[in-house]
Amino acid sequence: MRTASTWFVAFWMTACSAWGQDSNKAEDLRQGHQLATLLCAKCHLASPDQSVMPDSNPPAPSFVSIAQRKDIDADSLKNVLTTTHRGLDNPKGMPNLSLADSQVKQVVAYILSLRK
Repeated sequence: MRTASTWFVAFWMTACSAWGQDSNKAEDLRQGHQLATLLCAKCHLASPDQSVMPDSNPPAPSFVSIAQRKDIDADSLKNVLTTTHRGLDNPKGMPNLSLADSQVKQVVAYILSLRK
């Protein structure tokens, strides 16, 4: 009986942990979508359902097109999101949005979720 109880507890902890990770992933995607449409939509088509279309001319690449690039992965997106691409030589470049690490993770998760 004790062995069965031990197995049940181990199974339950594993199942709860997996469920929690799925829940966290879904929340990361939701938050990433929200951040993208709030902070990135001025220049990018961050989401097909965003209420405001980009006003940059020409517009920055859409998040769907970015997600499809072969050279894009979580690390490269993190680098782009945490680096300033604007300067005297590129005054219209992407600014550093100064996102918290958790926000960067959420936006990266959202962009990668657009991969087909």
